[in-house]
Amino acid sequence: MRILPFLLSYAPAAFAGLMYLFVRQKYFVGYMGERTQSTPGYIFGKRIIFFLFLMSVAGVFNYYLGVLFGSDFQMHIKTVTNTISPLLLIP
Repeated sequence: MRILPFLLSYAPAAFAGLMYLFVRQKYFVGYMGERTQSTPGYIFGKRIIFFLFLMSVAGVFNYYLGVLFGSDFQMHIKTVTNTISPLLLIP
């Protein structure tokens, strides 16, 4: 997922990366306890990985649109990314 900051913006990538580290720690602590304690961290982690994957795909798609057709949707993608990234905090 290191491609995300190079193709879009550093702020959402850094935010999602920090959230992923927090979720992995929460999952690990839950894994050491009961099974039900690790489930929220696992589901939250899946959501963050899906967000990073979608933004990477959007960045690659935007790059090829610029190369092939000369159009750039980077500002639109940044707006969507900056809007959606705080929604990752919702459990």
